Amino acid sequence: MVVLRLTAVVRHLRKKLNYTFNEIEKDIIQRLKNSEPKRIWTEFIKVIIEFEEYYIELECVPEIASSQNKADEAMTAKVREFKKSYSPHKNAKVLAENKPITEVKTVRTLLYFTDSITEPAKVKKIDSKWNRMLSKIAGIRKSEIEKLLEGTTSSYHDEIICKPNSDKAKKVNEEFSNLIDVGIILEIGERYLPAFVQGNGYGFAHLERNALLKSEELKGILTEYELN
Repeated sequence: MVVLRLTAVVRHLRKKLNYTFNEIEKDIIQRLKNSEPKRIWTEFIKVIIEFEEYYIELECVPEIASSQNKADEAMTAKVREFKKSYSPHKNAKVLAENKPITEVKTVRTLLYFTDSITEPAKVKKIDSKWNRMLSKIAGIRKSEIEKLLEGTTSSYHDEIICKPNSDKAKKVNEEFSNLIDVGIILEIGERYLPAFVQGNGYGFAHLERNALLKSEELKGILTEYELN
């Protein structure tokens, strides 16, 4: 009886995790449409939309992922509103200033992971490849790299994102998949600000390189995402 109950609990836990925006977050996002913020900032793991007496914050937050591999994480986005003036962090960067937001879209993806490769022959082959790369980067002989890593164990697996309603998503094991709202896209004039986590990476580093995209540039980064 105890075994049966434990089995039921495990089956209940091993199902697709949903990290999607709640009703409060959805309401905050909708109110951004046709709004006129003073500035839009990035603080690497945050995007801040600053108004006169309040600000809205989008933060990248790592969460436990539903995965067959231990320690895998899902990078999610949390939306909050603060009823006070925004005080920029010393490393904050302005992305846009005095530009109205004409449209807002939520960005969603499905994250899943492949099985770990632990077969000795395959692991050794991948290790050898990485050791060669490390050797070139560090300017150290491959044999020295191997000595440094001697006694350690390795395993490899991939993390993959795809559109939730795609054919690829239908083939994914639902026990090990994660439906995630990874952020938003702000339409500003004829440009688009992609305030969403990309490729299950941590933070919004891409905004520091190129924050306001043309329509064609935006399409190029949305192949594995769904807009709502």
